[in-house]
Amino acid sequence: MNRLSKSKTMSAAKTGPGRRGNAIVVTLAVLAILIAVGTYFLGPGLLEQINTGGEPSDTKAMTHKVARENLVVTVTDDGELQSASNVDVKCEISGGSTILWIIDDGTVVEANQKIVELDSSGIEEQLAAQTGVYEKALAAQIKATEDAAAAEIAVKEYVEGTFLKDLQEVESLITIAQENMRSAQNVLDHTQRMSRKGFATPLQVEADEFAVKRARLDLEFAETSKKVLEKFTREKTTRGLEATRDAAQALARSELAAVELEKAKLDKLQKQLEKCVILAPKAGMVVYYAERSRYGSSSSQIEEGAPVRERQTIIQLPDLTQMQAKVPVHESKVEQVHAGQRVYLKVLDREFQGVVTSIANQPEAKSFFSAKVKEYPADVRVEGDCEGLRPGMTAEVEILIANLENVLTIPVSSVVVKGGQFFGYVKSPDGPQKRQLLLGLSNDKFVEVKDGVSEGEEILMNPRSVMSDQLNDEEDKEQDDTADQVSSRFGESSSTPAPAASGGKPSGGQPGTDRPSSGTRKFSDFDKNGDGKISADEAPSPRMIEAADKDGDGAISEAEFKSRPPRPSSAGEGNGGGAGGRPESGAR
Repeated sequence: MNRLSKSKTMSAAKTGPGRRGNAIVVTLAVLAILIAVGTYFLGPGLLEQINTGGEPSDTKAMTHKVARENLVVTVTDDGELQSASNVDVKCEISGGSTILWIIDDGTVVEANQKIVELDSSGIEEQLAAQTGVYEKALAAQIKATEDAAAAEIAVKEYVEGTFLKDLQEVESLITIAQENMRSAQNVLDHTQRMSRKGFATPLQVEADEFAVKRARLDLEFAETSKKVLEKFTREKTTRGLEATRDAAQALARSELAAVELEKAKLDKLQKQLEKCVILAPKAGMVVYYAERSRYGSSSSQIEEGAPVRERQTIIQLPDLTQMQAKVPVHESKVEQVHAGQRVYLKVLDREFQGVVTSIANQPEAKSFFSAKVKEYPADVRVEGDCEGLRPGMTAEVEILIANLENVLTIPVSSVVVKGGQFFGYVKSPDGPQKRQLLLGLSNDKFVEVKDGVSEGEEILMNPRSVMSDQLNDEEDKEQDDTADQVSSRFGESSSTPAPAASGGKPSGGQPGTDRPSSGTRKFSDFDKNGDGKISADEAPSPRMIEAADKDGDGAISEAEFKSRPPRPSSAGEGNGGGAGGRPESGAR
């Protein structure tokens, strides 16, 4: 026997009866597993179909026994962890600046440690220019202050010095004039006596009389000068000097205000220069702050060389011992969420408990592509030891809405929504019985039933698969009733012209097309019995038969339906339309 024959013999020995027996056992085990899985997921209907070899019977209608149970209602969504207490580090440079240097994100820093350095070149230039302006204002203020002081002295000088000196001069002139007048009068009296005795000539008497008149005039002039000085000159001069003093003082105050203003600007620039170097206000972990735009993306990038606005947050120093989760709550559930509700949270493989602290009264700004989705952010405080949690981590959040005890419940899949009302189909000896349901709260599996079914009754779990024909007939009936509903809400359709599309063309399309415009029904929607024609009983209005029945057989074929006249534009209807141009009441 050669080597090839030996090899075949050994191979046959390995695949003997023992090996084949093991393979059969494995195959049977796999089939058993497949049958068990099929039974579990596909229900008893599949087993019956397999056993009988035919179509599944009514046993495919899975039912649920209505019973009283405890129903836990929760709102579940993913949230983002953040610190409940953040210290914001902002740019305090007027007009903004540029980041020259910034510490790495996630770095743990100590208090008063340098974390950001902003560009200070522009501030240094402004500081140099402002220093010159301040010095000039200071010089002007010093001069104005000295001028005001000199003006104050000038007032005192006149009132207490110059005026008294002038008054004394005038009074001395009056005294001299009085003395001169008295002397001239004595001389005149003597001359007149001597003239009567013949010792003085009339010319001497006249000369002495003129001397008396002159002395009297000098006295009157001196007295008038005193009166003018006391009554007018003193007041006029005093007011003039006081006005000059007040103006000088006002100018001094103005210059002082200017100096204070320029000094404030100088001090502000000096503080701005100091704020170009930002120190950590407390110890903590550095987190770059990312603002979100209306499109959902970050509107600014925190990095070296990036511009920052005034009052823009650059860094946050979160308190990692106090954490919270920000959870978006859908608008359909926002009324169920309120502060104080208990919360279950799961972060990675750790579980926490918490409580809702607040919920916003305005929806959160969303991106342009999801603007129609309204979500209200809720804050959930995390209780317990928060060590190891970091801002930005994703948390699975489950908010406890209600824990209903001993209430009637049915599966959510058993509820059929029609016309804004809720229905269910209860198993009865005469077949499934339709019931209108009054529902309460629900979770993702079960819903509370307040009225419509009783405890112990069996309700279909899959009514749409079991009652598909009946449900379709009900939907068709609802569609047939739509024209009547429109008439009851908006009036007769014949009184309302069909709107024209752009360019004055009829909105229904061109003749010969199926006109699949919004609100238009197809031929199959009217042909209920499927005989290829729309009879008078199937048409929603006799006017439809009149407008489209070309051969006069009292019915509309599919070709006639497609070639029926289009609905007239509003301009055409203004004149009553044309032949066959009336709008169809069935085209909704």
